[in-house]
Amino acid sequence: MKNIMEMPFCEAMMYVRKKNKDCSSRSKLAVRTHIESWSIAAFERGERLPTRKQLAAICKELNSAELREIGEREIEYARTHPDVKICYADNTTCWKCHQPMKTVYGLIDGCPIPPDAFSDGMIKICADKGVILAERRSGTTGETHLVNVCEHCGAFLGEFYLHDLWYGETETIQVEDVSDFIPNKEEIEEDKE
Repeated sequence: MKNIMEMPFCEAMMYVRKKNKDCSSRSKLAVRTHIESWSIAAFERGERLPTRKQLAAICKELNSAELREIGEREIEYARTHPDVKICYADNTTCWKCHQPMKTVYGLIDGCPIPPDAFSDGMIKICADKGVILAERRSGTTGETHLVNVCEHCGAFLGEFYLHDLWYGETETIQVEDVSDFIPNKEEIEEDKE
């Protein structure tokens, strides 16, 4: 028998599931745990991790304390080590003056975020790249947000239009200090209930 404690969660889960006669298929495990089979497939392919609640249900059905230990370890690592990037483009065309402007948005574990959600360190990196970020009042929401501003005419690109930029960056900058983006365990558990 293989030592599953040396395997990543995705491999360990598939190995333990296939050895369990009551849950040898993803469909059987899905029925017993009330977790969609496509989610179970994503866990086994390593595309994402289960929530702690899903992990508990899977490990209960598979009767594996080792799998739970591996899963808890990987979930905790993912919580404390988010992948934070700044996506920078120096070739965005200003909607007002049609001059090139520098723009940014962020990614946290692959999910886009606006400059409004940036940490102070990220804002400094953007300033060093020549991006102008400034507080502007949105005519749509009536709220003030940190936005990309054109250096030529002062027009700004609000959050609504950031989707036009997503994945059109000319450079991706890895953010080393991610401490502002590490959620508390309690916050994660409250969100999942």
